[in-house]
Amino acid sequence: MKNTAANSLALLILAASLIGQGSEARERTMTPPVSVTVSVFNDAGAPAFVLAEAQQRATAVMSQAGVSLVWLDCGTPGSRGPEWGCSAIAFPQHLSVRLVSKATPSKADIFGQSFQDDGGQGSYAVVYYPGLAASKVAETLRTGNLLGLVVAHEVGHLLLGRNSHSADGLMAAVWQVPELHRATQGNLFFSRGQADQIRVRYLAASARLIKASEPLNASSGK
Repeated sequence: MKNTAANSLALLILAASLIGQGSEARERTMTPPVSVTVSVFNDAGAPAFVLAEAQQRATAVMSQAGVSLVWLDCGTPGSRGPEWGCSAIAFPQHLSVRLVSKATPSKADIFGQSFQDDGGQGSYAVVYYPGLAASKVAETLRTGNLLGLVVAHEVGHLLLGRNSHSADGLMAAVWQVPELHRATQGNLFFSRGQADQIRVRYLAASARLIKASEPLNASSGK
């Protein structure tokens, strides 16, 4: 059994003003975008309007990094969604995000975790929804926007690999005043270097999958 390592997102709530103007939007020139399907398991029962806002924000953030997201609504434990293929998880094209109703296992300001093996490969992330929804940050950003940024952060870990926290920006381990300010302006994104790394790693992993499937395809044609 492979050991897993958890990357966590911690939000530090600081008593500081978030007002200000003039963040510069960064453009991504990656063509074509890589496509990632995300199965969303809403075990926490988050409201539909919150999920819709979260998906919109996460889609915009990932798009800036050259990643096109396809969302599968996999429902709640008592009412699984009609989407087919929710459990067909396969790195890097199909990832899983599960909104759980339990509290974070460590600190109250950790909203999400992603899980990877020793080789830095993983397809699963969880979001601790009750703590996120009750956070003071959610009052500033709205719960849906905050959830979308957390999902983008955790998907970013899965696509970037182990040790992918940065000193600042979306992938910072602790979001402080600059990150929260940029978030309120809709300007919290991956860096260009992170976007390039996501694409390189995605294409390399996809090529390995294709190569691994070639013997099966050849034998099935006999």
